Amino acid sequence: MAITYRIYKGSEKVVEGASPLTITGLDAGAKVAAGTYHIVRVQDEKESEKVAIPAFTVLAGRSLENKPTEANTIPEIKEWLTAHSIDFTGKTTKTDLLALVP
Repeated sequence: MAITYRIYKGSEKVVEGASPLTITGLDAGAKVAAGTYHIVRVQDEKESEKVAIPAFTVLAGRSLENKPTEANTIPEIKEWLTAHSIDFTGKTTKTDLLALVP
């Protein structure tokens, strides 16, 4: 079975999935203290011990919400990539451009 991860804030599960995970809903510039969040590895529905996530500051203007999809046009995808400082030089097809979206 695949290995996944869970991030907790206290006893509340915040996010779960394959690495890398993203904690959303935090204000840009917010300083998060070490140990506010913990991560565990999950394999066969068994969790590893919780490991504290180090302190971090939430970055501004890097929201990955509203990612482009097949429904978007090539210019819309390029606009999103540019806004997120993702280089798409040499990529011209929708499939190639969407492959750059994290």
